[in-house]
Amino acid sequence: MFLKPEQQLERCKRIVRQRVDPHIHPSIAQLAVESFDIPGEPMPTDEFFAKLNRGDIDFKPFTLGSEWGTTWGTVWFRLTGTVPAGYPKGKPLELILDLGWYPHSCGGHIEGLVYRADGTAIKAVHPLNYWVPFIDAEGNAQVPVAEDGSFTLYLEAASNPLLLGVPPFIETELGDHATGKPDEPYVFKSADLTEFDERYENYSVDLDVVSSLMEFADKQSPRYWQLAKALQRSLNAYDERNPESVEAARAALAGVLAKPANASAMNVSAIGHAHIDSAWLWPVRETRRKVARTVSNALALMDADPDFKYAMSSAQQYAWLEEDHPDIFKRMKRRIEEGRFIPVGGMWVEADGMLPAGESLIRQIAYGRKYFKEHLGVEPKGVWLPDSFGYTGAWPQIAKRSGYSWFLTQKLCWNDTTRLPRHSFMWEGVDGSQIFTHFPPADKYDSDMSAHDMAYVQSNYKDKDLSDRGILLFGYGDGGGGPIREMTMREHRFESFEGMPKVEYGTPDDFFSKAETEMKAEAGSEMPRWKGEFYFELHRKTLTSQQEMKRGCRKEESMLRTVEYLGAVASLESADYVYPTERIDRIWKTLLLNQFHDILPGSAIEWAHRVAREEYARDLKALS
Repeated sequence: MFLKPEQQLERCKRIVRQRVDPHIHPSIAQLAVESFDIPGEPMPTDEFFAKLNRGDIDFKPFTLGSEWGTTWGTVWFRLTGTVPAGYPKGKPLELILDLGWYPHSCGGHIEGLVYRADGTAIKAVHPLNYWVPFIDAEGNAQVPVAEDGSFTLYLEAASNPLLLGVPPFIETELGDHATGKPDEPYVFKSADLTEFDERYENYSVDLDVVSSLMEFADKQSPRYWQLAKALQRSLNAYDERNPESVEAARAALAGVLAKPANASAMNVSAIGHAHIDSAWLWPVRETRRKVARTVSNALALMDADPDFKYAMSSAQQYAWLEEDHPDIFKRMKRRIEEGRFIPVGGMWVEADGMLPAGESLIRQIAYGRKYFKEHLGVEPKGVWLPDSFGYTGAWPQIAKRSGYSWFLTQKLCWNDTTRLPRHSFMWEGVDGSQIFTHFPPADKYDSDMSAHDMAYVQSNYKDKDLSDRGILLFGYGDGGGGPIREMTMREHRFESFEGMPKVEYGTPDDFFSKAETEMKAEAGSEMPRWKGEFYFELHRKTLTSQQEMKRGCRKEESMLRTVEYLGAVASLESADYVYPTERIDRIWKTLLLNQFHDILPGSAIEWAHRVAREEYARDLKALS
């Protein structure tokens, strides 16, 4: 039967949903579940396992399919199961968990982190990344298993309310504190030990790449019709009842997948990313846990894909990880040394770019770079601020004098009137300092590495006359999560794929070095420039909202300057005077955290602003 290409696309979506994806993770055993409820503030991980080992944690029986959790509360689940006798040794296994995910708002509602019985973390789970490695493709066991095949794991599940739902930005009463009540309970639907069949996952991604490109290809082009014919042959070859048919179905797509990108195609440096807001639709205390979950996900992908690279900013978030999860921090440090986990930005947090005083922006860099050098062994070369609501014209001067050579942002693509004419250019500050600046042409910092985003990058790129190079940040962000396995699989298929830009994993420093060199060589004296501030037009009220908090920030900046001046004078006048370095550093770091670009501008939930006001009042009193 002949089907038109658009009918083949609908057929493809149906077959993937009904007949391919269900075979990626066939269940071989259901886990037994028990629960321990913490309706208020979360218990630190080390405290939980210390109490567990003393026998002070009282788990209750839990039935899968039941509701769990209270608003902003935590439930620890004990998961126990047995690998079936006779299961082939070394064959890949994964846990699949469904805590009651919505198919959207990744990072905006429930999440969890899975631990071994010794308290070491394995990997996080969230709505679009719900697998946990058990035995990987190389036969390495990630979960300790007893001789009888039994095993025990622990899942720390955060029952965070969905505050950015559908429709978004509706009023809510759940953004101020943990209520201790199940205002919007979730249902723990399933917990299974499954076989992981890579053949079906590879086929699913192949079909996604081919069908997605068809949606954006010129329907009169030979490429479109070649893709349509290959898709038809592949779907005809696939027989759900015969697992061996998957290879024949993939072979039918191999020819169109292997056709290389055009010689003039754009070059895209792809970098895994998560952009974890230090507070937004969640309080700061939840961000600490989001960091651990997201980093554990990135490390799991590095174990599976030896080419994958991931970038993360904010010294504060690394410091939280070091304090809360030394096991994850140790694993991350090894990847940093390999050059695959890339600390970027060198600031304490990704601060607002307009409201802090110049001295505060300098301290963001000073405290951030000090931590990066002493704790991570790296010295970042560029400013990484993809999401701040505008940027002062003093930034080029501050960045250059701090030793930076490049600047990354993208937020002005949201402007409602003024759009910058270039993606790469020299940004000239108010004093004449210049720094090479790039806006990712995907107009986002959380690409899903889809064909849609790849096509948009190439069509949207504004520097085609001077450069063929752009950067792509991919992975779920804001609420964390980062890249998922399907994104990395698409990256490899897009490395050289006709009709798409050429994609390769890269590092920010390498990208900026090549991009600046190539643009200068091509443009010469006509190198594009932008002078003065980057004014963000969409979020104008961030300059005036939450005025009491903004007043506290300015008072504390002024008081810190005064105290430091007086301390310096006292040090000169009295040999017995001891400058209170530790106290001043603590106050500065709290101030810098509260200058994060969703706290100081007033764009977070009430909880974040209330805590910030309390901390300003506390530290102003300490400085008085």
